[in-house]
Amino acid sequence: MSKRSNWCEFDIKTRNLIYNRDKKRCIYCGGRFGLAIAHIFVNRSHGGKGCKENGVLLCTKCHNDLDNGNNAKKRQEINQYCMNYLYDLYKDIDRKSLIYDKWGGIYEI
Repeated sequence: MSKRSNWCEFDIKTRNLIYNRDKKRCIYCGGRFGLAIAHIFVNRSHGGKGCKENGVLLCTKCHNDLDNGNNAKKRQEINQYCMNYLYDLYKDIDRKSLIYDKWGGIYEI
């Protein structure tokens, strides 16, 4: 596995922390089925770090609405809700520190 893949993946310890922190429910709708961890501030495809400050538990429907939904307003609503949730938990999130760059620089976000 590449360094970038390792950086972007949520390791077992982080997964367990997020599942327990989010009470094994989708933080947006409260659902308990089809749960997965979603990158919030920086997507995995953009080098987003797999860490507790960048991930929340979402059900399949909410995760799909966030990543691929046709309703831009709904996507924004879910994303804003998730960002507010994480900001409430981790007051000083440095979004730039959540981006992998193999050259040591920082991507614009």
